Amino acid sequence: MKHTVKRIILTGLWMATILACFAWEPPKMQCIKLMNNNTRIKMAWSNSSDCIHFKTYYFYINNVLCDSLSGYSSATQTYTLCDYGSQDINNIPTATEYFCYIVAVDSNNVSCHSDTIHSFSITVTPQAGNTMAYLTWESPTNTFDNSWGNTFDIYKKRGFEPDFPTEPIASVPNTQRNYTDTSDVCDNTISYQVGISHYYMSGSYLTQCPFMTTIGSVDHMVDSISPAPPVLDSVSVTPTNEVMLGFHETEPYMMAYIIYYINANGTIPLDTIYGATFWVDPVIDPAFDSRLYRIATMDSCGNVSPLTNNQQGNMILHLNGTDACHRTASLSWSSYANLANDVSHYEILYSSDQGQNWTLAGTTTSTSYTIENLSFNQSYIAFVRVVNNGGTITASTNRISFEIASDESQDFTYIRSVSVIDNEYIRIRVLTSGDTLPFVTITLQRSEDGITFEDFRTQNFISGADIYTFSDSIANFSRKMYYYRTFVRNSCGIDAGYSNVSHNILLHGENNAQNNNLSWQGYVGWDGGVEGYYILRKVESEELFNTVTEIPGGTVNNYTDDISSMYESGSKFSYYVEAQENVNGYGFSESSMSNYVTVIQPPSIYVPNAFRPLGANNKVFKPVNSFVSNDGYRFSIYTRQGELIFATTNPQEGWDGRVNGVLAPLNVYVWYMEYKMPDGTEMERTGTVTLVK
Repeated sequence: MKHTVKRIILTGLWMATILACFAWEPPKMQCIKLMNNNTRIKMAWSNSSDCIHFKTYYFYINNVLCDSLSGYSSATQTYTLCDYGSQDINNIPTATEYFCYIVAVDSNNVSCHSDTIHSFSITVTPQAGNTMAYLTWESPTNTFDNSWGNTFDIYKKRGFEPDFPTEPIASVPNTQRNYTDTSDVCDNTISYQVGISHYYMSGSYLTQCPFMTTIGSVDHMVDSISPAPPVLDSVSVTPTNEVMLGFHETEPYMMAYIIYYINANGTIPLDTIYGATFWVDPVIDPAFDSRLYRIATMDSCGNVSPLTNNQQGNMILHLNGTDACHRTASLSWSSYANLANDVSHYEILYSSDQGQNWTLAGTTTSTSYTIENLSFNQSYIAFVRVVNNGGTITASTNRISFEIASDESQDFTYIRSVSVIDNEYIRIRVLTSGDTLPFVTITLQRSEDGITFEDFRTQNFISGADIYTFSDSIANFSRKMYYYRTFVRNSCGIDAGYSNVSHNILLHGENNAQNNNLSWQGYVGWDGGVEGYYILRKVESEELFNTVTEIPGGTVNNYTDDISSMYESGSKFSYYVEAQENVNGYGFSESSMSNYVTVIQPPSIYVPNAFRPLGANNKVFKPVNSFVSNDGYRFSIYTRQGELIFATTNPQEGWDGRVNGVLAPLNVYVWYMEYKMPDGTEMERTGTVTLVK
């Protein structure tokens, strides 16, 4: 009776629990995924709308409570377990098979059990001397409906990898339960896991989770298959002019690369490198030599791949020459052969700051290019880069250096002076670059307005000469001012080096009441400017000019010469002006002479009618001549009978009353005078004079 009552009570409690579960739908298990070498498991389940009654989920694995998840909030009196559809559980029990279920408890502490889901196992068996692994696995279900994926996905983790890659190595139909994999590592552990996708509704959303097997492993796997050939991407030259090979493997986990080059004797191994995907040739000079290369890979088991399909070599860049006339540099290079995806174009780059910054001069599909618009006296570096179709691979040539050494733009001419020489011709002296920058010809141009110039004289280049002299013998320099400039035709055949413009000094003069007024155009074109003007004068009785005064440059260009005290010097006063340059930037100073001008003062004559040779005063009979020219002058004394007793051509000479040294008798004598007016008119005058004792 006692046991009967107990059974009735337990049965009642069980029925109450069942009835409580009937009040809502329990969670439904969807999939489990084993991770971290079977030390972690991820459960996924679906909920109905009834899950709002649940307060806590309890997660059981192989009937062991492993974790729990609570969704009750005392602050809001709401339940959020409906938002959860998966749970990661760590430190799971050690087992070969896992059964998982959930116990959901509501706010009245009434529990309800989900269905039970179990893992499906995998078996990995080594074959063919551990070079292959044979995988077999169970199925998570007896029937695959449309909630399951169509394939089993095989995942592979090598011993040196921290976790399984996210991408499978292969997939087989969900009707297949085995797979054979070939080892790609040497003396290492390989682990496998198989999974299949499962789809279910979580609330109103379609959710997918992977259903995974346990993890199976095989130790000491061995790779006996030669790897595929690597890809030789490019053979390029580094900024330090070393040949560098860039490449990549077509298969992962390669241990080493073997570098070969090709010559007349065949394919010769050069080096074996480990842990890198580039190599620098320590021997070749890429400015002069080019090698053809091929490479192979070697895996960790020592298996060596075939050589790369295509051989590739470095390009060599040449400087064909520079053109100082056009400021260009001409380049050519060897074409690049067997570039992956073929050659799209070549890029030409140059730098004027030792490679700190690069300028793209242009692109071309040929193997030559001319860089334009370069600067004179500037050092440049240039190289060429090949680009494949798609722009994924590039390779560079060696770097070359060059300079436009001859600066044709600095051809120059400088007119040192324009000067009237001895009032006969205009001389033009020109300074040039001489042998420093040789030219072909130098041309003198002349203009009468300073604007329109015409070629006047041309001379050929003379080695060793830097000063050239031109003469203008047809210039009317006493009436006109002429402007001159020069230029050279350089070795490029270009007219360059145009000089300063200079002109002759045109001097004017006129008389004004015993003053001679001078004026002139100031000299222009000197680098040092005008220091001053010297006024030089010559009278009729003088052979040479003498300096009268100096006028500072930049003040006035005129001068008045007071010649009132020089009435006995004749009527003609000749002048010229000499300009003097300050020391210029070339380290010298020049001078320039003007034309000559003659200013004539009108003559003034007074003739006395008596004189006393033996008196204290007035001893000589002489006309008082002011500014009477010697030219055409004659003064004569006659007796009343017409006998010539005295004559002179010097306006300042008179008769002392003697004839042949003997004093002439007291008497009246006749005088006769000839002279010229400033305009050349010949004049005659006559009269008498009485000699008194």
